[in-house]
Amino acid sequence: MNDTLWLVLDVGSSGVKAALMDDGGGIVITADAPYSTFSAEGGVVEQDADAWWKAVIDACHHLGHDRAKVGAVNVTGQMQDLVMLDAAGAPVHPVILYSDTRAKHEAAEIHARFGPHRLRALTANSQGADALYAKLLWVQRHEPDVMMRTQIVLFGGADAVCYRLTGAATCDTTTASTTGIFDIRARRWFDSPLLAAVGIEAWASRLPTVVAGGAVVGTVSADAAAALGIPAGIPVHHAPGDAGATTLGAGSGEIGRAYVYAGTSGWVGFSAETPGSPDHGVFTLAHPRAGRYMHAAPLLTAGGNLDWAMSVFDAHDYAASIDAALNGPITGVTFLPYLNGERAPFVDPLARAAFIGISPSVGRADLIRAVLEGVVFGYRHVLDALMAEPLERLILTGGATRSGAWCQLFADILGVPIVLIDGAEHASLRGAMLSSQVARGSRADYTLSLPERSVYAPDRQHAAQYDRKYTVYRAAYPALKPLFGMG
Repeated sequence: MNDTLWLVLDVGSSGVKAALMDDGGGIVITADAPYSTFSAEGGVVEQDADAWWKAVIDACHHLGHDRAKVGAVNVTGQMQDLVMLDAAGAPVHPVILYSDTRAKHEAAEIHARFGPHRLRALTANSQGADALYAKLLWVQRHEPDVMMRTQIVLFGGADAVCYRLTGAATCDTTTASTTGIFDIRARRWFDSPLLAAVGIEAWASRLPTVVAGGAVVGTVSADAAAALGIPAGIPVHHAPGDAGATTLGAGSGEIGRAYVYAGTSGWVGFSAETPGSPDHGVFTLAHPRAGRYMHAAPLLTAGGNLDWAMSVFDAHDYAASIDAALNGPITGVTFLPYLNGERAPFVDPLARAAFIGISPSVGRADLIRAVLEGVVFGYRHVLDALMAEPLERLILTGGATRSGAWCQLFADILGVPIVLIDGAEHASLRGAMLSSQVARGSRADYTLSLPERSVYAPDRQHAAQYDRKYTVYRAAYPALKPLFGMG
């Protein structure tokens, strides 16, 4: 039996998760190590690339002596960051994170000069102050000494850690597709004339080499091996960025397999043969396989609607409140879950939440039920708008899975079996490893047979009632849209 292990790293938004995994994707042991984020006025949001590497070292040291059996390293992580290194590979500036908005004026200027529609056509995404072209232009103008010292530009946590492991400056196609300077169909950086049109052609020679997610980008150096306690000379795989790795690890790497994340915010993720539409709020990522794309359709507020309702009603026991709400009959109250506007399947920052159909007989439990239903109707709206083929089943992840009653509601409203999988919290690690196995040829495709914890089948009688109620839900937003933003 082969006892060689994989070391899989996820350089996340608040810390590193490290795992030793076997060839079947089983988790042997995991460890975490945090790092801090610096925020300041003017939209500044930064982290320290050296802190990323220190967290990798710390997490690996908590994996135990089995890390000496590691035969390959695989790295995924946060995307759309600006990492600037000198010729020796040392950071010359804190990492400018994806959520940093200091470059909003540069973004507006580029859009006015270059045209946002042309950028959307090339990148398949809407771009703003979070785009790397805007941040590069900001550095060029406001920190010219930093630009002068920068010889290597990287765009995510995995890029930076792979560089520390191998000395190779690389970026996976999924992460590259978040930058705003990547032709997503041709799968290459903008050429010099395009970069010149944006005003950042001086950075062209400093961009990393683009690789398909999962590709081998080098081997572990002696220094890195000594720091992590793993063998030197073993291959390093640059996996897709975290959203891509999670999509693969949730079983949605092949066409027609969708999954839902339902936490405070939420999204629907799946793979497709064509890019998504920014008009529907879809963010399109490059799939590791050429000619494929991954769609992430974000709902700005999912479970956050329930948090709001619990706060308004001064309720504290989520499980009891959900059960009390869903044990009663289906009512005529409909809730629009747009507390903070919406991103998908339409983009409307002015949209707001609303109850429709309140009568004197409606009580707290009825309103909470309407909120729970409204959240799921929001997911149904996204799936109806974006999935070309009907679903056979749907994997559900996130905090909503803690309530069996809410999981059943997802099944009843969506009309498909809802599947909960074991180890959903490790989806990014599992997907990162899967991408590497496909890249090395030990797997033919991105199909995953995931261990199922439970399956919720639709109640057909309830499903028919919710079909009628969904008609009201779909009619409500267009009717109320003219009123949003008037107050």
